[in-house]
This record gives sequence, structure tokens and C-alpha cells, in this order.
Amino acid sequence: MTILWTTRPARTDDAAIIARHRYLDAGAKEDLVAYERWVATRIERGMYTGILAAQDGGVIAGAGAVILDWGPTRGDPTGLRARIVNVYTDPAWRRQGVALSLVREVMRRCQKRDVQVFTLAATDDSAALYRSIGFVPYATEMILRP
Repeated sequence: MTILWTTRPARTDDAAIIARHRYLDAGAKEDLVAYERWVATRIERGMYTGILAAQDGGVIAGAGAVILDWGPTRGDPTGLRARIVNVYTDPAWRRQGVALSLVREVMRRCQKRDVQVFTLAATDDSAALYRSIGFVPYATEMILRP
């Protein structure tokens, strides 16, 4: 199979693209702007690892991970975790292995930083992709929002 796209690490000046990947529905403008600022800062600090796929000069897909200082836990003495986020593929490029390639590369880069545990939230459409990498359902979390 010939790969028709190239990849590169996400940079701080990609924050607007990454924010649009997160807010596909063009949600509230203030959420988009806040996330763009937040992710730019995390990229600068090395707490966000992202990969973008490009074709003919345009970004067609992206994937990232937020590095979390979770603290050592049973079976994970490093205390680092990564939350896979902002996985997006342009509709014309879906089902061609782009997202799978990007997520694997993001995970590889995190593992080089001693990250052993990965989490994510999957949609019904994306769950099979993540299962193919080895993710399993994990339904023990709870949330409190004020």
C-alpha cells in the first residue's frame, strides 16, 4: 500500500487546527479560542504530543495525547499517563488507515517518554479502531461537574 500523505509533529502554530479537530461542530467560539490557547501552551511545555497528516500542503488528519502526571500506581511506577485526544480525519480520507497510523505514532512517542497507560473516549464509529490497537472498555470512572 502506498501512503499518500506525510506526517509531522504538531507545533504551537497548529493550535487552531487542533482546536477545530476537537470542536467539529464549531461549538461556542469562546470554547474554541480557550482550547486553542490551552493546547498551544501544552505543546510549548511538552505536555501535548501531536501528529498531523498532510496531503498537498493541507492537514487531512491529526491525533494527540495529553501527558498527565498521574503519580505512581500499582503496576505503573512511572506515574505518567496519556489521554489520547483530538483524533480527527477529514471525511474524504477516512477508512484509509490515517487515524490508525497517527494514533500509533502518538503512542510510540509517549512510550519513549515512559508512558505506559493510555486512556481515551471513543465514539461508536471509532471504537473498533481503538480495539484493534488493544484498548478495552473501562467503565469505572465517575465525573462531577459544578
